[in-house]
Amino acid sequence: MIRNFAVVGPGRATRETLTTALAAAPDMAVYRIGRGADPLPVSASFDPADQPGCRSLLDWFERGAPSGAVLLVDDWELCADLDPELATTIEWIAAFGPPRGVQVVVTARKWGALPDQLRRQLHGEATDFLALHGIEADLTGIHQRDDLLAAIGSDARGWPVYLDITTCGSCVGPAAQREQLLLAALLGLMATHSSVHLNLALFDLKNIGVFDGLDAAPHVAFALTGEDDAALFERFRDGLAGEVARRREHTGEPLPALLVCIDSAEVLLERFPGYQDVLEQLTAGRALGVHVLFSGDTFPVSHPPAWPSAIPPHDLEEWADVLPGSLAGTSPPAHVPVPPPLPQDLTLDVLPPGGIGLLDVPLEQRRDVLFHGFTAELRHGAIVGKPGTGKTTTLRTLAAVLGDDLGRFQLLDGPGEPLDLQRHIIVTAYTWEQVPPFIRENLAFGIEFRLDDPGGSIVDVDEAGKVPDRPGFGLSVPHRLHARIARP
Repeated sequence: MIRNFAVVGPGRATRETLTTALAAAPDMAVYRIGRGADPLPVSASFDPADQPGCRSLLDWFERGAPSGAVLLVDDWELCADLDPELATTIEWIAAFGPPRGVQVVVTARKWGALPDQLRRQLHGEATDFLALHGIEADLTGIHQRDDLLAAIGSDARGWPVYLDITTCGSCVGPAAQREQLLLAALLGLMATHSSVHLNLALFDLKNIGVFDGLDAAPHVAFALTGEDDAALFERFRDGLAGEVARRREHTGEPLPALLVCIDSAEVLLERFPGYQDVLEQLTAGRALGVHVLFSGDTFPVSHPPAWPSAIPPHDLEEWADVLPGSLAGTSPPAHVPVPPPLPQDLTLDVLPPGGIGLLDVPLEQRRDVLFHGFTAELRHGAIVGKPGTGKTTTLRTLAAVLGDDLGRFQLLDGPGEPLDLQRHIIVTAYTWEQVPPFIRENLAFGIEFRLDDPGGSIVDVDEAGKVPDRPGFGLSVPHRLHARIARP
């Protein structure tokens, strides 16, 4: 059966597909418009800059081109640039050629390069993303887009159907079905967009594995599952809120778009109600380059499915295990919206002079060095926590940091000793009630380690309950932030 078709993708891949197709019908007469040497047997070849010669093709067709003839336009972008009138001629022949036994074949580097009028006469033969999901990963032609479109499947004529993440809001269906839809979109975005243009944040709340393997790609800033602990979810909640704020502050700068994919958002909000405000910020952040894709078994009427109808050509689960890792190193790592967690071990030699520890500032996407704040006005300090939390070690750390100034300080391991009010006083205690009021009211340095009763916190009762029960981890009183004190 005669049919017109377009072979679209990188040059080498289109050539291999075209060679195979034409070899299946060796008696066809091939008339080629194109440049450069070509291994295909052709009956005649025209340079696309020879506009009279190319237009004579229309005369050739009208006078009765032989049945079984193939008109090959080899590299549409090149040919159309050299002969602007070529499109009209090829559209005419493509429209009326098949009933006469004449076939038009076009090669192109990009799907969007072909005029809409011509595309209506052609069937698509895919050789990109990647071979429209057959993949067989030849990555030489990756990262050619920056438009946030992904080819998620094909229509009945073989042309790709694109998902636009700037307008799509939800993907609804049973787990196996939506996994294929999401993989088509996300693998497609990874293969065709650099992480310079697009970063991804992934939430799999029901642990169905819908995003498994994708975090190996440089595009993925983070991937959380329902098995991750609450502290990590809260950390990324603050980080995403900070990301919206960062983008507001840097409006006009070329930041990568951020696509936040949340599978089973209802579980997220049930476990962490604090995410409600963050999700509202994210969904309102399209002007800042932030886009949210919700997916799940069902979804509220207020969020109707926005997924285009497409024929999924292949099962992509296997490629989800292979393709992301193959993309490692092809573009820079994604921007992670939170700093790394505070280290389990920390020593003074890795801090700048005067540093006592590290402060965790996830809302502002950074970690700061913790310094003491002793001044003529703020004179004293307190280190509070239950036994075994690192109070004595912190005194030793302070002594090492103070160095030659140590004589101006009185460091007391316990609150019941005689106090020298002429010096800066730092005391340790199990509770804040044990700290003398004049010290509590004049704190230049305070650290609240794990308490026997978090309700006794002077920083934040909820945060006090989250302090790890490990030496050196606590809350910095002046900053109201989680801190890690260094060992001397």
